Amino acid sequence: MYQPPSPLRRVILVVADGLRPDAIARFNLVSIRRMMRQGSFTLSATTVTPSVTAAAMTSLLTGVAPDRHGVRSDSFFVPVSPPDVRPMPKVLAEAGMVSGAFMRELPRPFHPLAKQLTRRLGLTYTTFSGHNAREILGAFYRHAGSVERGLTIMHWPDADQAGHEHGWMSTEYGEAVTRLDDAVGTLMGMMELLYGQDTLLVFTADHGGGGAHPNRHDSLHALDRTIPIVLAGGSVTPGELRPRSSILDVPATILWALGAGIPDSYAGRPFFEPFDKTSGRRALQRTAPQQSSVVAGSTRFMEGGAE
Repeated sequence: MYQPPSPLRRVILVVADGLRPDAIARFNLVSIRRMMRQGSFTLSATTVTPSVTAAAMTSLLTGVAPDRHGVRSDSFFVPVSPPDVRPMPKVLAEAGMVSGAFMRELPRPFHPLAKQLTRRLGLTYTTFSGHNAREILGAFYRHAGSVERGLTIMHWPDADQAGHEHGWMSTEYGEAVTRLDDAVGTLMGMMELLYGQDTLLVFTADHGGGGAHPNRHDSLHALDRTIPIVLAGGSVTPGELRPRSSILDVPATILWALGAGIPDSYAGRPFFEPFDKTSGRRALQRTAPQQSSVVAGSTRFMEGGAE
């Protein structure tokens, strides 16, 4: 298998819950569009079936489809999976790397289940703080300086919440994804400031929405099952990702980029095509004046984040 120029130190995986690919142009999400121009992307990848958060997130963390890992609904629980299903954080731990997750705040009755899932998946740490992309990114910002080699996952619920309450592609949905887009811009500035050129950003969604029903996303309709995937930073060269990409390609890509072995059970194939081993490390590109303004904006953004 083709190898990256050298293993990256970090991968940041952002899951924008319920972000439809066509919302990026419809609502002129400028930060995501800039990330796409500077990286490699597809707006026609598919998620798993059923196209619900619990099933898709479990697939992202295990590299297998719901019929293998056992989570086939939108209810989180600790599944009894086959022994060859190896969660991505455990694979990374065996290679000497840590995995952390930043998720929205949970009601106290759900804390025991969250801790059990964290242990089962092999996550080194999990932080439940904030209610939207801005606040969850604020929680990450307070830990960002201590992030060494490994994987950081952020789950941003903004689009999904607005879609369920007001309908996908509604005015309220557009306002929610615009706020999410602001968080993307801030994260890109943070990566430049804190990490330099050895960090890969993987941006995706777990599902779309508004296909068979304006407020739902669990059907076989293409609008429910189509998601964006963007790779930026690291040594990614601009372009489009291969046709017929899948959410299952994401965990395989993360393990490959970090130099960890990919278990045989993983159903996806790494996106190795965007990595140009002759071009050297490619940071997210900005001019110096732009970078200064981004860093200052990032600080102001974070000062207003979650406590």
